[in-house]
Amino acid sequence: MNEKQIKNSIKKALLTPENKLALIPNWLSFSRVIGSYAIPIMIYTGTKTSTLFSAIGLIGISDFLDGKIARFLKVDSEEGALIDAISDKFFSINLILGVLPKAPIFIINGALESQISYINSKAYMEGKNPKSSFLGKIKTWPLSIGLGLGYLSIAMKKQGLNTINPDKIMLLSNIFSASTIPLEIINLKEYKEASQKPKEEKAKLEATNKTKKAEEKENENKQINLSLDKGKNTVLMIFEQKKEKIKTKGKQKKL
Repeated sequence: MNEKQIKNSIKKALLTPENKLALIPNWLSFSRVIGSYAIPIMIYTGTKTSTLFSAIGLIGISDFLDGKIARFLKVDSEEGALIDAISDKFFSINLILGVLPKAPIFIINGALESQISYINSKAYMEGKNPKSSFLGKIKTWPLSIGLGLGYLSIAMKKQGLNTINPDKIMLLSNIFSASTIPLEIINLKEYKEASQKPKEEKAKLEATNKTKKAEEKENENKQINLSLDKGKNTVLMIFEQKKEKIKTKGKQKKL
């Protein structure tokens, strides 16, 4: 699948799906793309904490509900899965970019997430079907908590809230960021290996097909040889029969 086909798939999923009910889970997924731009803007412009965390909560729930709603409505599709995967990456990478001025450690998370996105995108465009691993889902939790705490610290400073020291919250955010890094490295390795598997499987399949063709050709040659042998035997039998007839006729003449 090339870039144009991917764009067409996204456009179809968001505007003209075969079943209109699919618009519900697809747009629920896509809300994370919108939120990935909206949340940093809300944070740095000093939006009320209640409004901000309501928005974050709704977007977080979308990641949990989109797939369940799609399956419940029986409208889960390849296009919907693509929207879901893209939305997740946009959400994490854009939020990482937004928190970087106050928490530079997240640049490592951003670099690793970008690498994972690149590998998956390349695999998808090559016609493969990259799937999230268990570790890939697990590592989103400490990353999300780290980002949430980072934005909470920024929001508290913007609004002058000092009930809890914002710097301590930012320190905790950095700890979650650092704890996510080894998980992302392992996950990146998993995706790299997974992207190579189809090539290996393809090579094995080609080797198997060659073996099968060789066996078929060998069997075909055997059949031809058997046919030729049968033909020779038939000719010999006819020749022997004719010989016998000639001998019999000769005996009859002598009598």
